[in-house]
Amino acid sequence: MLAIQPMINAASSYMTDYYLSTAFQALDSQNNYLRVQENALTGTTTEMDNASVANMELLVQVGESLLKKPVSKDNPDETYEKALKRFAEMLSDRKKLRANKASY
Repeated sequence: MLAIQPMINAASSYMTDYYLSTAFQALDSQNNYLRVQENALTGTTTEMDNASVANMELLVQVGESLLKKPVSKDNPDETYEKALKRFAEMLSDRKKLRANKASY
């Protein structure tokens, strides 16, 4: 029974990504959706209740490695690092715009 759990988790993750991606495309807002996920976690990094210093350091390494990976196979030049910076800039610009509108 335990062997099926990773398949269920993976299927749920893929379906969530598909659903959200489709919904954002339908609203012509695909640039507002960025999913960041590492699918190759192993060992203690998969333990959601392991907050040990050693595991946190491993997760930081995983995250730093993930930043260098391409967001998609279709666009290998855009890494997660570039995409997250672009996304953060977009959010910052929107916040500034709202603040300017609120001050009038």
